[in-house]
Amino acid sequence: MSCPASKLRGLALSGGWTADKELTGLSDTGGNFSYTYQVTHEDGRKAFLKALDYSRALRAPDPPAALQALTAAYLFERNLLQTCKSRRMDRVVQSVDSGYVVVDQTDLGRVDYLILEIADSDVRSFLSASSKIQLAWVLRSLHHIATGIHQLHSADIAHQDVKPSNVLVFGKAVSKVADLGSASLKGASSPRDDRDFAGDPAYAPPELLYGYRDPDWNARRFGCDAYLLGSMIVFMFTGLNATSLLLSKMAPDHHPRKWTGTYREVLPYLQDAFGLALSSFAASIPAELVRSDLRDMVSFLCEPDISLRGHPRNRVGHTARFSLERFLSKLDLLARKAEYSFR
Repeated sequence: MSCPASKLRGLALSGGWTADKELTGLSDTGGNFSYTYQVTHEDGRKAFLKALDYSRALRAPDPPAALQALTAAYLFERNLLQTCKSRRMDRVVQSVDSGYVVVDQTDLGRVDYLILEIADSDVRSFLSASSKIQLAWVLRSLHHIATGIHQLHSADIAHQDVKPSNVLVFGKAVSKVADLGSASLKGASSPRDDRDFAGDPAYAPPELLYGYRDPDWNARRFGCDAYLLGSMIVFMFTGLNATSLLLSKMAPDHHPRKWTGTYREVLPYLQDAFGLALSSFAASIPAELVRSDLRDMVSFLCEPDISLRGHPRNRVGHTARFSLERFLSKLDLLARKAEYSFR
């Protein structure tokens, strides 16, 4: 069904931008149904545009509530992006501009949009298209991903949807975390706070899959991001996310859809399976130079028992329990070692 947000191609937008071509059809990003375009500025710059589809609100059971929710989600993401830009988060995809265009004279003919940096690829596509990926590139990309999450955490923002399609590659050297549509801001009401897991359920950490919602915001949100960082490490070497690998080692009766007990009751089975998953992950790392360090990192970041997740030195006294600084330092060191070895 045609809607104003699907009709931006060829239109002149505010700030000197023009929508060149639609990149995908309708997509759901962070609960906002939107259309995406490549846009070109009059000075030749290219960027990525996300146009919000308000027309879906008219087809909802409660149109006023749906419209309010869409608008709130758009404003929330726009404000988060502005925070990232003002704090110069160089490993988070930046906002370039925002605005609106009136496509037609219907009640919902106005289309609000966000314009963002445009990347060359995402991590999944980049890896698929490359015949040979050097270890140094993988480790440096992981360091950039960890840096982006850490930058968000420094502003009390939890991303909650870090996955291969949300890590964008610029050129061949820089990776950035993208898409804040599922994010939470500490101390504020966020659009997806009512969900146990705001991001893609296929990547959810085990405590959320089994319905455990930690009352502590830092544990629930930053603990989730820590797990997702570990999951990205797993993906880089196995092609699987940590949750898929973990569940593949569990008996069917212990899977979330069949388990009828509590998260605490299933933990022993989760931890047994996690040990097997760690062994499979370590075996997939070709370089002995980094194998034990990466295994340790994943064991700390993806620990199924959220009370034990995080770097052991940060768990003492529960000070900054989910801080990523030690992981940043380690990934940087490993990347430098790998870079040196390929000279």
